[in-house]
Parts: sequence; C-alpha cells; structure tokens
Amino acid sequence: MINFIGLSVGVAVATLLFFYIQFQVSFDSFHPEEKSLYRVLRVQNGDQGELRFPSLPLVLESVIDKNLSDRVDYTNFVPNNFLVKKPQGDGFNQSTTLVGTDFFEMFGFKMLQGSYPENMEQRSGIVVSESTATRFFGTENPIGQELQIRLTDELLNFEVIGLIEDTPANSSLSYEILMHDSNLELLYPERMRTHWYMSFGDGFAKLKDGMSPEVFESETKDFVRRAFQDPQEAENYGFTLQEITDMHLNPEIPTGIASVVNPRILWILGGISVLIILIACINFTTMAIGNSASRAKEVGVRKTMGAGSRQLFGQFMSESVILTSSAMILGLILAMILLPIFNSLMQTQLEINFSLEQSLIFVMTGLVIALMAGSYPALFLASFRPIQVLKSNVGLKLGKQNLRMTMLGFQFFISMLLITCTLVMLKQMKTVEQYDLGSASSDILQITVPPPAAQGLEDAIAKSFEYAQPFKNELRKLPEVTGVTVATAMYGDNSWFSVGFQENESKPGIDFHLNIVDEDYVDFFELNVLEGRNFSAATPSDLTSAFLMNEEMKKTLDWEDVFGKSMESLNGFGENRAVGVVEDFHYESLYQPVEPAILVMKPENFFRGMRNLTMEDEMTGKVFIKLNSQDKQATVATIAGIWKELYGSDPFDYQYIEDQIAQEYVQASSLSSLVTIASVVALIIAGMGLFAMASLAISSRMKEIGIRRVMGATTTEISLLFNKQFIWITLIGVAISIPASYYLMSIWLEDFAVKTTIGIGVFLIALIIGVVFSVVIVSFETIKSAWVNPTKLLRSE
Repeated sequence: MINFIGLSVGVAVATLLFFYIQFQVSFDSFHPEEKSLYRVLRVQNGDQGELRFPSLPLVLESVIDKNLSDRVDYTNFVPNNFLVKKPQGDGFNQSTTLVGTDFFEMFGFKMLQGSYPENMEQRSGIVVSESTATRFFGTENPIGQELQIRLTDELLNFEVIGLIEDTPANSSLSYEILMHDSNLELLYPERMRTHWYMSFGDGFAKLKDGMSPEVFESETKDFVRRAFQDPQEAENYGFTLQEITDMHLNPEIPTGIASVVNPRILWILGGISVLIILIACINFTTMAIGNSASRAKEVGVRKTMGAGSRQLFGQFMSESVILTSSAMILGLILAMILLPIFNSLMQTQLEINFSLEQSLIFVMTGLVIALMAGSYPALFLASFRPIQVLKSNVGLKLGKQNLRMTMLGFQFFISMLLITCTLVMLKQMKTVEQYDLGSASSDILQITVPPPAAQGLEDAIAKSFEYAQPFKNELRKLPEVTGVTVATAMYGDNSWFSVGFQENESKPGIDFHLNIVDEDYVDFFELNVLEGRNFSAATPSDLTSAFLMNEEMKKTLDWEDVFGKSMESLNGFGENRAVGVVEDFHYESLYQPVEPAILVMKPENFFRGMRNLTMEDEMTGKVFIKLNSQDKQATVATIAGIWKELYGSDPFDYQYIEDQIAQEYVQASSLSSLVTIASVVALIIAGMGLFAMASLAISSRMKEIGIRRVMGATTTEISLLFNKQFIWITLIGVAISIPASYYLMSIWLEDFAVKTTIGIGVFLIALIIGVVFSVVIVSFETIKSAWVNPTKLLRSE
C-alpha cells in the first residue's frame, strides 16, 4: 500500500509538472511555418554594449515593402486600447491591434468567417475574435455588424468583415480586434511614423526562399546607412531576428507584447519532477528488497522445481509493471482532479487532452518508473540460491542493508534539498512583500482614463490629463479620499517612456525613463525630495519647463548641483530646468535595479531633444486615488457613480496598485508555492519509506528487543538504539543538501535586484525538520515494539 500510494502521488505531481513544461515549450510552435517566422528586434550599440528592443519604428514596414517584399512578408503588430461600442450600446476599453495585410497569411490563426482587410481601401473593415464577437453581439452573426471606435476626435464607424479564432493558450500574440495598420496615420503624425527612433509595437517577418536571417540583417543595415546622415550613428543602429519560438523562453530580451517564462524555472520544475519520481522509485526498491526474506523460500522452491532465473525475473518484473501501471493510472486520475488547483496556482490554462506529446510523456514516464523501480528487486530476488534460502539462511542480510540505507539517505537528501529551497524562496518572497519601494502603494486605486482621440503623442497626453481633471476635482470632495493625482504611470506597467539623447558629440548617449505627472504626484506617492523642491502650481513655469530627477539620473548626468541646471541635447531640448532630486524609488519590479528617471509636467520640451523614444503601452493619463475607508467596495461604487455622471458610457476600469505590484511576482510566487508543495510531498513519501524501513528493521530484531527488555533495557534506551542509525542517515542527507541547495538558490536569486541573504538559519531549520521527522517515525515504531511483552517474543526459543 505504501508503494502504491507513494508511486501514485509521485506520478500525479510529476505528470502535472511534465505537462506544464511541455505546454510552456510548445509556445508559438502551432504556426504552420514557424521555422521561417521571426520577431524583428531593433539593435542599438552604445557604451552598454549591444542592446536589443522588440519595439520598432513604423517606417520599417514601408522600407521592407519597397525593397524586400518578394523575399520577406512583414507585418506591424501595434496594440492599443480604444473606446469601442455598438452604435446604441455601452462602450468598453477594448484591445485593438493594428496589423499589416501579411499578418493574416503569415500566422496560423484561423479565419472562421468572412475575410480580412487587404489594403488601405479596406481600412474601415475590422476582424474580431470569437470572445469579442460574443461580448458585443452575443449569439448574432458578427459579419456585417457595425462597431464605433474612438481613433480621432469623433467615434469612427467600422464594419466587422471577419471572425478569427481566439488566440490559443500557447500563443505569445494575443488580440481582440484587428484593424489594418494604414489607420496608424490617424493616430500619429507623419514625423512619428517616419522617424527611425520612434518605436511603437512589434514587427514580425516571414522569410521566403532565398532569404536568411543573416541576409535580412545585412540588407536592412544597408537601408539604415542610406537613411542616416551620420555614418557612425548608422553603424550603431540596425535590426536582427529572433525565432518566434524563442520569444516565450528568452528573458534576456525586453518582453514587449509577449509574456516570458524564464527557462530556469522549467529546469527547476523538471528537476523537481525527476526527484519526486526518484523518491517514489527508491521507496519501491528498498521495500521490495527489505521484503525479500518473506519471498526467499518461494524463490527456493520455484528454483528447485526447475524455474530459471529468467523466468523468475520475468515474474517479478511483471508484478512490478502491474503495480506501477496501476499507480500510473491512479496518478493520472489524481492529476486530473488536481489540475484546476494547479492552473490557479501557476496562472496558466493547462489541459490534459491526451495529445501525442502528452501521451508520449506519460508512457515514457511509466516505462522509466517501471524499469527504475522494478528491475533491481526482480534481479535481486531471481538471484537467490535455493540451498541457502531453503536452509532458512536468509534473513535481513539478504535485504542489502547498506544499499537500502544509502537509498534512504538519498531520499532525505532530496527532501532536505527541496525543504531548504522552499525556505529560501519563502524568505525571498517575504523580502519582496516587505521591501520599501520608496513610494506609497497601500490602498491606492488606479483608474485608466479612456484613450482620447488625438493627433500625435503629445496631444494624446495633454487631452487625457484634461479629460481627467473634472474627475479629479470631484474626487477631492469625498471624505473617504485622502489624495488624487494624475500621471501616465506609476509602477511596473510598461508605461514609462524609454527616452535616449546625446548631450554633445564628445559624450555617449544617455537613456532614462520618463513619466508625465501633475503637481500632486510627488506628495501623493510620498516620494522623498532630497535636493531642491517639489513641483509647485504657484509657479507657472513649472508646468512648462521644470523637471525632477531621481538619484540615479543625477549620477548618470554627473551633476554636483542640480537646482536650476538644464539638460542639453544635440537635437536641442526645449527650455528645461531641474527643480529637485527625489530619492530613488522602485517604479519597476524588484527584478530590475533602479534606473535613471525624470518626472515632468509637460513632455514637449524633452520630446524635441530626444534621440530615441520607445513606448510599449498606451501612454495616456491614469488617475490614482488614495482611499481611507473601512468599506472600500462602497467607496469604489461612489467613485463609479461620479465617473458615470461625468463621462456617461465611457468604461470605468480600475485596479489596486498593490495587486499590480503583486502581479509582477506571480511566477516567482507560484514557483515558491509549487516547490513548497513538492517538498511536502517528497517529505511524506520519504517518511513513508522511513516508516517501512524502520518497521522492517525492527521486525527482524524483535527477539533482540525481547532480550534487552529482559536484561533491564528501558523503552527510551531501545528507542535511542534504533534512532541512532536513522538519525545518522538523516544528518548525512541534510549535510549533502546544504551545498546543493545553496548553489541552486544563489542562481535563482540572481534574477532579483533586491534579494534576501540565504543565511545559516535556513539550514538549521531544515536540519531540525529532518531530525524531528526521523525521530518521530522511528520512535513510534520502536516504542510500539518495546511495549510488547518480552515473553511473547522469546517463547519460541
């Protein structure tokens, strides 16, 4: 029963982990020609070496269409959020992605009905996903239906001409509404659409016969050389290709539109799967060998009657295969029962659908378990000599005590390794939760302002701030609201501008992050002003030319005194002057170090002097509200009422900053939880093995226990006698696990800019857990045996 349960639980956990790994590595492999599909990356060389960015200039599409269209299919992929509504209905902030015609032919997304916009003349035609069609039209046929989208100052009418499948769960690209990218001219002025340093969204290329990644990079480099006046600038700028199947598993490249899983996590989970299966197989092996004495005479009789070693091996191996097959089936059932919990824990959409890949994984796992668990016991039993076993000369010695104890020690090594890793991960997640970000984050509501219709980026930012101002004024009247501010970003949501500029020809370029804020931002988020002063509404020039920088930006500029100084650029910044320095605060996740940052109230003067601009999200205003309310739901309902009065059917979308911050660590938190569960499972399986080992060892020495009791030994002394050897094995397992777990956790912690110290306390706790666990199990068995009347143990002699 211990064998069966241990194997079943091990199979269930390992199956889920193996299927999860298979799901992650299958990302983007469903496209028919995925081998020739690439994401195009922008490359810039500077003092920091070669940097690659997924965000691309829009001008690249026209250059490729003009020069390489016979050998390359290319599409923009520019996601935005627009107000979308039926002519007579409520609106939603809907994801709307602008793509080229080639998009529909390059990828494996299936058109279910209708067609797609093939040229600029059809740019008022849109394609919607299944879920979007259901959201707006219910069960009605969406083809020919009308939707209104706010791209400009007015709602524009678009006709649904195509229905496309929802993106598969293992797709890096996601969409809800697709429209032709010729509509980009309604969003951005020509200067932004034709500038090589203005980057919006991603771009994808499909290489045809006669085109290789190397040729693509070389030819696009030639186009850059012809477009740039400065040869050195052209030399430092170019494009490279990333295989589409590499997008999901390459954390070295900024994420852009794609979610990324660190392959290190998959290696960790794969290792955990193998370790849990090993523990279960070791249990099977040690108990099969330990029980060999009970089957020794059976082997002797069978061999005496003419059975050969091969026949016996086949018999015992068949028994093992039947048992492991039964455990595999029960394990699969357990895995299916646990799947919803696993999906919730890992924030994924894993399915057990018995695909070819999943079936192969399951069958191979079963074969490996059967061979690992059953082959040695079968060989061992089949090797018994009939004369010895029939003379009853086979006792526990036949159980290969040293081998079994070594296997038990290995089980405890695995268990202690997982427990130590769990403790370090929990400690790190606690460090992340309690770390002072340098800004306020509790009880802060973030409400996205609907993207305004505007011409150009500066106009969009200005209009979104104007749009939010009446709402801000009304919120200040609520007693439950202690503060309100408007900004384009706060924390980790990809909505800080990445800006680069060059002071002069003798100095290298400088890159920093830019956030557009109002005069209340610094006080609202409790940023610490170290030098100078905060923005002031009483100083009109602050609105147009003042800026605040963080400490890291001050270091980058190498300024001694900040107040009143202006930044210079080869491209010519507008009027600007520094009014203060704020203490560094984490506006990105704690995986990243704090980088140079600037806060401004108006971005125009900085946009003029920049060399490059990268934006990965909709850069419009967000309203941040600090709550002081016992009933937050009621307060949110009141805020929603004010919104409806002011903005009518414009969608009211909100989230808490704390939830947004927590979202940054979902992968790490899920991994920590999973390792915790795995360590508990491993410890339980190892404990089952220890229980069986102790039972076998004690049952073979019952007469010894009886004699010791007759000679006056106490229960405690007998318990200590048996505990010694098992505690010794536990200590060895813990000792070996220390360097291994320290090494593994040091690698894992490298992903964090803010990290905990591993410390000796973690290993002491693991040691205590291991020793106490061992002592409790062994003591239970020895005390139970020691309480048996010694006359019953000795009367057969």
